[in-house]
Amino acid sequence: MMEDWWPKTDKEAWAMKVRGFEMVEAMRVHELRHMELGEWKNALRLVHTVREPDVWLFQAALSVQRSIWEAGYEFAFIGGVALQRWGEVRFTTDVDVTLWCPLGEESNVTSDLESAFGRREPGASFMARIARTFAGRTHTGHNLDVALASTPYARGLLNRAVDVDFGVEEPLHVCSAEDLTITKTCAGRGQDWVDLKRIIQRSGRAMDWDLVWEELAPLLAMIEDPERMDRLRELVAQEKDPPPGNPYGL
Repeated sequence: MMEDWWPKTDKEAWAMKVRGFEMVEAMRVHELRHMELGEWKNALRLVHTVREPDVWLFQAALSVQRSIWEAGYEFAFIGGVALQRWGEVRFTTDVDVTLWCPLGEESNVTSDLESAFGRREPGASFMARIARTFAGRTHTGHNLDVALASTPYARGLLNRAVDVDFGVEEPLHVCSAEDLTITKTCAGRGQDWVDLKRIIQRSGRAMDWDLVWEELAPLLAMIEDPERMDRLRELVAQEKDPPPGNPYGL
């Protein structure tokens, strides 16, 4: 017997399917916006220890942090590690770092990083000179990408970094939500825009957007892609808080 609510055409069936996707997405966004500390820590462990039962990403990051601080450098985690705090918890295998390195100090810094971590490819010193990047590997086998920074913006990023408890022995020093938004907009890859949507949903209400726009504009001008500012503004507008009432659109 056919129920009244069953779709009568393929178009109606597809419309119901789309509606289902929209409702699930609305639930996901609502949960992300209202995630409490205990729920977040549980999500971290569920996502990362299932995939890495013996080598937890945050333990690897802590080892990196200790080595960098022991060498006397200023740094902050960006990328995937910071995303776990400011966006949606998702699996990642890379450890990304911004490290303060004045111009001309690349060889010394690279030498210290090689001693601490080893390099993924030969020619690390050459790569540091032409791209101000060090590609290493942690002792746990995670890829380690270190951006050697010396710009005024990078100075601000490091000053704004915060310590976050990820459930390991010491807090990890991560960039702010604002700087994660800025760096991901500048990177502008496909996954970055997916991540930006989740960052806005989770952290957007507390974000200093004036700071984001102020810092982002000259950076996008330098990479000659100011259109990314408009794309980010569109995302922000789309992810404004829903109206009072049922958050799932029912």
